[in-house]
Amino acid sequence: MWFEFWFAVLALCSLLYLPGTLFLKASRMPISWTLPTAPLVSCGLIFITGEVFSALHIPAYLPLMLGIPLFVAGIAYIAARINSKKRGAKSSTNSTANNSANDTVFACDPLDWKILLMYVAVGVVTTTLLYVTSLSNAGSFVQGWDITRHLDVTQAMIDSQRYSSISYDFYSTSDTAIIPWQPGPLGFYPCGWNILTALVTQLIHTDVTIAGNALNFVGAAILLPLSMTTFIAKTFPRNRSALLAGAFVTGAFAVFPWALLIYGPIYPNTLAFCTMPSIFWVFMQMTRSKTPKHELVWLVVTFLLGGISLTVLHASTIFSSIIILLPWCLARIGQSKRHVTLFGKQLNPRTLVSVFFAAIVLIWVVLYFAVVKRGVALNFWWNSYSDPLNALIHAIGLDYIGESYAGGELVSMQPALTLVVFIGIVWTFTNKRGRWLSVSFFYVSLLCAFIITFDFPVKGLLSGFWYTDPFRIAASAALTAIPLAAVGLGTLACAAFDQLCRIDTLLKRPFWKYAVGASVVTVFVLSNCLIAMPSSKHAQPTNAFAAYKAGAEASYGDKEPLTDRERDFLRRVENIIPRGARVANIPYDGSLWAYATNNVHVIWRFPTGYDDSERPASAILRKRLKYIASDEEVRNTAKELDIHYILILENPKSPGVIGDNYKLGTFRGISEINDETPGLETVLSEGNMRLYKITLY
Repeated sequence: MWFEFWFAVLALCSLLYLPGTLFLKASRMPISWTLPTAPLVSCGLIFITGEVFSALHIPAYLPLMLGIPLFVAGIAYIAARINSKKRGAKSSTNSTANNSANDTVFACDPLDWKILLMYVAVGVVTTTLLYVTSLSNAGSFVQGWDITRHLDVTQAMIDSQRYSSISYDFYSTSDTAIIPWQPGPLGFYPCGWNILTALVTQLIHTDVTIAGNALNFVGAAILLPLSMTTFIAKTFPRNRSALLAGAFVTGAFAVFPWALLIYGPIYPNTLAFCTMPSIFWVFMQMTRSKTPKHELVWLVVTFLLGGISLTVLHASTIFSSIIILLPWCLARIGQSKRHVTLFGKQLNPRTLVSVFFAAIVLIWVVLYFAVVKRGVALNFWWNSYSDPLNALIHAIGLDYIGESYAGGELVSMQPALTLVVFIGIVWTFTNKRGRWLSVSFFYVSLLCAFIITFDFPVKGLLSGFWYTDPFRIAASAALTAIPLAAVGLGTLACAAFDQLCRIDTLLKRPFWKYAVGASVVTVFVLSNCLIAMPSSKHAQPTNAFAAYKAGAEASYGDKEPLTDRERDFLRRVENIIPRGARVANIPYDGSLWAYATNNVHVIWRFPTGYDDSERPASAILRKRLKYIASDEEVRNTAKELDIHYILILENPKSPGVIGDNYKLGTFRGISEINDETPGLETVLSEGNMRLYKITLY
């Protein structure tokens, strides 16, 4: 299984980076900026391909989903090369200067590829230590509420060969008849994580759970570090110390991405947040006043593809990006030297800033009422649970969540991080560079404190009106804090080196500079990982990563409702029954995930919904299936739905978000079946677990 996991990681890297890199190299973008940006383009091309085939009702087979994005990127690259040669031939009679101008590449600040390699190396080591070692096996998963949608939708995509965020379902096209609820329009749901997982599952012939874990690994170990290099490099250009330090602070926040891999788990949101920073530099470069038209065209195309990617990965990142980048826009307008005239009067920069800000607020409010009030977004509302002082303390401690919230045990305050972020903020205002990012950080951090303290409806408007979930808002805050922490840590290293040089001028050699920097980074990493803080969620003071590891090992370990023993039983079931055979089950015993983990086509795949919206056939079977031999209506219903097997696992009343929804008698038609029930044959048994075959038709 672990071989499949690492093979899936390599396959995902190819899928995410190859088409995008080929496409962006057509624009002559430097490779050090191309690689971090490539996933935006690759995902955009993949998602567009899936939606087009879905709209045309044509199965999107794996070669098409992989080949078309690569083909489009290849055509763009070849066309750009041919065009470049033609322009070079036309300018061959011109001066050397003109010829040189034709061959110019993107006007990006230098970004050493070795720095990218360092970010990836640190990211891989960190993610392996924190995430991979927490998995009890390569296919383990957090048995939470959100995982049901993540896994079942992915497997349904594979069976239907339909990769869409508009036309998606828990059930494949062939299983439409057994959907327990009345069918209705599902609307848009960000399925980017599902699409990528489904493609890799088929590409290397593995399980959905293994491919999903591999995608989570790639997001935290590679996507996030690489995308953060562009954000830091663009926000603090030519600040090499900050860029180097950034490799060690990108994964230093327990609240993101680590806690999000347990809480929920909200895998799609986590992957989207890991990808999001790479679009920041594209927007910042695109809005430069001196950006050449050639670059601008490519940047606009990249930005549009990136917007599609983030929307399909998780649309909340679009709103988060706007919140984070708004201060940048205001700063750019305030510094602009362009003359703008309105009604015959020239507007000064302050007036322009005010007008732009008012326009954005107006658009924001209109979107809020158009989107939220119509029920398109903000589907859930998280109530407050903290007081203002406690919320502010946790915002300063950079864990944001507080101690009273479900999931608060996954994080703890991180004083070492607070110190370097504070130094970074002071540096931005002292040097008058990157102050807009400090403003973004203050806003999102205070927003975190606000949403856990108050229940005013306005908090949905202020937070981007997609979610008021503390963990998701905290992730946005962490993304704004990472570059500030990088500047702060880099500043500390430079200050330590300057102090050393005052002792002896011979210590100004490069060796000592790197030695001091490495020492400062080491002290920071150890402090961040070892300093324990008091928390009501823990019996003793604990550090953030000890809290995370304890939660991760418990969440990804052998636990109910679907234990390792039950998963072994499901593997044997998968090998016995015909492919696609329909199986009656009790979802609360863990079998709601049998479709995703073992491609066993169980009927009931969700822990709720067995009420007035349920189809009559579903209610008949779950209440009366035990009478199949004597009840003609039950027998005809089972035969009509082509159900041939019945699966019973262990205790359906296990504690947790799944078992807590269990109501005694809900599935009495199955739970009261035994080896003596007429019309059934025991095919497989182990302890209390059974697989029965219906022998009446």
